[in-house]
Amino acid sequence: MGTRMTFLGMGNMGKAISQNLVTKGNLDQPLILWNRTHSISIIHAEAIGGSVAVDSVQEAVTKSDIIWSCLADQEAVASVFDTILKMDIKQKVFVECSTMTPQATTDLCHSVIQRGGEFVAMPVFGEPGLARAGKLICAPAGKALSIARINPYLKGVICRDVINLSDEKPAKASLLKNVGNVLILTTMETVSECHVLAEKSGLRVEIFQDLLQSMFPIGPHSIYSRGLSSGRYFREQPIVNIDSALSLSAHISSNAERLGVSLKAYDVTREHLRKAKKYAGGNGDILGIYGAVRLESGLPYELNDHNPDV
Repeated sequence: MGTRMTFLGMGNMGKAISQNLVTKGNLDQPLILWNRTHSISIIHAEAIGGSVAVDSVQEAVTKSDIIWSCLADQEAVASVFDTILKMDIKQKVFVECSTMTPQATTDLCHSVIQRGGEFVAMPVFGEPGLARAGKLICAPAGKALSIARINPYLKGVICRDVINLSDEKPAKASLLKNVGNVLILTTMETVSECHVLAEKSGLRVEIFQDLLQSMFPIGPHSIYSRGLSSGRYFREQPIVNIDSALSLSAHISSNAERLGVSLKAYDVTREHLRKAKKYAGGNGDILGIYGAVRLESGLPYELNDHNPDV
């Protein structure tokens, strides 16, 4: 019998990562899938093959040696692990990919280790399209031996690069994710402002996107630009909803203030997130930053059929 693995959480990222584990990971046994809404994991298992959906987190964990999780938010992680930590988890490796605060990561790590399990904090960088293509960046932190157990499933399987934090405290991975969050949100802000400037200057969207593609052929600038110009930020279900982004950004901003670090661009971005929430509600996508910048510049929040560039 080879290593048996489970994946908890069938959101956009969870579906993409689990699919790559199945198709590229050379697994010895079918990947076990669990999601709070069982029907979603059933549909996903049928779609990707090489996997089986179970309807209880207890069954998913009991049958596995390595348990991956990528859940909606920190509250979802706490809820799921509240059940897991009541089980026998000795010698099981938990690979937590959700976005969490460093303190929450530390607390969860201690709880898992106290019960005989192993813990790797592994936030990922990239959006679902990159995840489906196996082009995420992974940042695993924890004991080197634990990371060695999952290393065969990282580069070339679920990600294109690994920032290896072996033998670093798991909270370091969460800190890195938080710094990355500042970079990502302020990049959205910059792209949004440039889009609005180009539009009001009389440039076609395609011209500005050509510039971004030439300057940043690989990276978030072009991805976010396409998301803005497609109207995804108000037309589709959010990939990352505004409420989740505001909650995390409040923690990051507070920590920066405690450290005496000025994040002025991030502060502007957070203000635009708040304005986007006021307009779109809690279910709006974080790319609603663009809509907020449009409003401040005398344009409608939403792109519309009368815009010649859409």
